[in-house]
Amino acid sequence: MKSILFYWGKGADTRVAIIKAISTCNEKNEPCFLNQIAQTIDLSHVAIMKHLSLLVEEGYVRELNPQGKPIYIELTENGKKILREFTK
Repeated sequence: MKSILFYWGKGADTRVAIIKAISTCNEKNEPCFLNQIAQTIDLSHVAIMKHLSLLVEEGYVRELNPQGKPIYIELTENGKKILREFTK
């Protein structure tokens, strides 16, 4: 599924941008929220949420406060592996 999500699938560039935005927050030891990502990559909250749902489902991102508002997220180990692929 990795190939489709990040290389060939529709929205692959957006998912890579989301992974990078989350990584930036994680590196600064700052919380990362859905609305912050939406602002960073200039997409609607709805669009970001759809991509995040898929990334959570596939194990690249995890919600630290499920059902919380705002949604606080971080990369999983799989997400960090993907990030390394795109930052070589």
